[in-house]
Amino acid sequence: MDRHEVRLHLTFPAGAVTRPVLYEVVKEFDVAFNIRRADIQNGTGTMDLALTGTHKQIEDAIKAMTGMGVQVSPIERNVIE
Repeated sequence: MDRHEVRLHLTFPAGAVTRPVLYEVVKEFDVAFNIRRADIQNGTGTMDLALTGTHKQIEDAIKAMTGMGVQVSPIERNVIE
């Protein structure tokens, strides 16, 4: 299996902040994640993470998260890391 890593920015609306979104996608799609940054303010949350899996697993995990109301945006690699 060819595994890849994508960096994503997630925005959680108030209804999804307390839902175990990452647990659900890890369990269902066998992806791995590394949280780079997370914050909750005024009832909404944001998170930057690296998601690892096959292209299909990552694509399915992103579709599932958006279906849960989470906004998912790619993060371009920063030249200075």
